[in-house]
Amino acid sequence: SNDPCATPATATSNPITITATTVTPSVTIAASTTTICTAGSVTFTATPVNGGAAPAYQWQINGVDVTGQTAATFTTSTLADGDVVTVIMTSNDPCATPATANSNAIPITATTVVPDVSITSTTTSICVGGSVTFTATPVNGGSAPTYQWQVNGATVAGQTAATFTSTTLSNN
Repeated sequence: SNDPCATPATATSNPITITATTVTPSVTIAASTTTICTAGSVTFTATPVNGGAAPAYQWQINGVDVTGQTAATFTTSTLADGDVVTVIMTSNDPCATPATANSNAIPITATTVVPDVSITSTTTSICVGGSVTFTATPVNGGSAPTYQWQVNGATVAGQTAATFTSTTLSNN
């Protein structure tokens, strides 16, 4: 004290205990799908723990940074078979130690299929003007394939169903 009447001139305050804490940040990612057709779209979403109010993200494919992808979600249609997606989160929580966390890895399976079709007919021998029905059986046709029937290489207008019936066929 600088008070001229203070005796003694020094005083000790009450103690205040400080507790310093740290938190460990972590991040997990989930994908909208892990099996796609080649050039299919996948959205990845990061879920942070102890990320702070505004964590930053760096998405990676096969350990290589994806330029400009720093949001909590990442959508891409450029993945190839076997690619692995991860994210590195940087926490802005003041107690985060360390400040960065690596996510789980999500491997992607990308495939291609080759469509094919075979046809059968109710008969191959008719009288002139007789009726023949053809039925298409697709392989890898998707959930709702469409068809374009042809006679001698010429398109039959309006025939896009899995079956086609004709009464106008000629010999051969």
